[in-house]
Amino acid sequence: MKNKKWLKWVLIGFVVIVVAFLGLCGYWVIEDLKQEEILKQEIINYSNRNLETDDFTVTVKTSGDYAYVEEAIKKYYKELSDNIKGMNKYLTDDDFMTLLAPNNLANDRPSYTNSQNKLKNTKENLNKYLEAINKLCDEKTIKSLIDKDKLEDYDYYYDFYLKLMYTEKDKKALADLRNQMDSILKQLNQFLDKASEILVFLEKNDSLIQYENNKLYFNSTESLNQYNKLINELQLMAKNFTTNNYSKPNNDKKVSEV
Repeated sequence: MKNKKWLKWVLIGFVVIVVAFLGLCGYWVIEDLKQEEILKQEIINYSNRNLETDDFTVTVKTSGDYAYVEEAIKKYYKELSDNIKGMNKYLTDDDFMTLLAPNNLANDRPSYTNSQNKLKNTKENLNKYLEAINKLCDEKTIKSLIDKDKLEDYDYYYDFYLKLMYTEKDKKALADLRNQMDSILKQLNQFLDKASEILVFLEKNDSLIQYENNKLYFNSTESLNQYNKLINELQLMAKNFTTNNYSKPNNDKKVSEV
């Protein structure tokens, strides 16, 4: 009888342990699924923000390995947005926009050193931002954001990361953005080189130029025609640039897609 009673309590204890373990496993599964859903929604929100104007402050809402994946993705979007905003800042800078205005040129003659330095600085920074954006759109960059040494189950979380970050739609959107950046980089460099060419022309012809009432006058018809040709070429470049401007990669993700 004592043995039967002892066996009964052992069985009861075993059942309690099994039930507790299953309950704990169920809790872990539920918590894991909850973390996945939070992460999915966070990344959907980030990917659908406007890279030019919206705030991309990195605030992590998940925990554990999900937090690592979430932070990596959000930092990526923030870096992409910061570079686009930095580029726009230079393109809309008042000093840059009025670089070839007659009153600015009159104050910078005869060598136009300040204007040339401004062009050089703008070109260097725009190229820096555009090259950074280009690199961020590269497949190798995106696939290297997750470090396997920092995850317990690398294969699972890496596959989950790719489903969030690099779907076929994402690939196309980022490839389109990269192509746009390549085009913009080429057009901007041509535009800035043409502006520099105009400044060199003005320096060489300074003795033939008068600045009056915010206007530029040439004492030579030939020089005036050359100047107008250069300005027309610059204006055409500006027109082509504004009609071929870039747009943000718009994934339009939904929770059901990942």
